[in-house]
Parts: sequence; C-alpha cells; structure tokens
Amino acid sequence: MSNMTQKYVPFQQSVPDRDLFDIGDWPTAFIRFPELNEENRVSRLLAGLDCLLSQEEPFVAVWTPPSHDHDDEPHEDEKTAILWIKKHRDRLNHFCQGYVYVTQDEALRALLEERLKTVSRKLYQFPMKVVQTRQQASELAVKLLGA
Repeated sequence: MSNMTQKYVPFQQSVPDRDLFDIGDWPTAFIRFPELNEENRVSRLLAGLDCLLSQEEPFVAVWTPPSHDHDDEPHEDEKTAILWIKKHRDRLNHFCQGYVYVTQDEALRALLEERLKTVSRKLYQFPMKVVQTRQQASELAVKLLGA
C-alpha cells in the first residue's frame, strides 16, 4: 500500500452547464447570465451554482450580465432565485470569496455598483465588485482568493 495522497481534482461528479459556466480557471468561475429567451435558464444557472458549491472550496464568481435589466426578470424566475439564495446563503457566504461583474457599459456599471451596495449588505458577506475586462476580473479574483 502506498502512502501517497490522491490529489483533489475538482468537478469529478458533475460539471456546470458549459454554455453558462467556464471553470477552466477554477477556483475562478466565469459565469454568463442567461438571456430571457434561453430555455431552462434559471434552473441551468442554479444547478451550476449548486455544482460550484458542491466543490466545498473557496471560489470567486465572475459574472457577465445579460442584455436585459434585472427588473425585466419574470416574477416566477425571481421567486425561484430568491428561494435558492435563502436556502444556500450560508454555504455561499462560506465558500464564495467574491462576485465580480464585467461590463464596459458605463451606465450599467453605475447601475450595478448602486444595486450591489444594497444587495451586498442584505444577503452576502463577500465583496461584490464591477470591472471593465475579463483580465481585470481575473486579477481581482486572485486577490480575493488570497493567492
């Protein structure tokens, strides 16, 4: 018998939807919010977040916003997401080291920054930031992860 420890390889059990989640730079997960016309968009997104949490290790979620405004979300989708957040908030706060939103649209950036002030105080214990590029998001994720 060997005393060698098997190296942990993430995402052996399941992988989040590749159309929405890029986990190639794990523990940074690049996530694209699905558009309103995408099939099963909320269930796919929440299942992917479940998958990230199932790794039980620190990560940063880098979000690409959709083309529609949050206020355009159908009520049922919003309700489903809120219920998921309430159920998983403790685990999310434990494992997630930050949310980083990527947008070059200055108006959207200002809107997100204002909304994040309210959301971050009410729901989350981790930083929520807005940057302009994926490169900036990657650099910030490394800092948030403490690497």
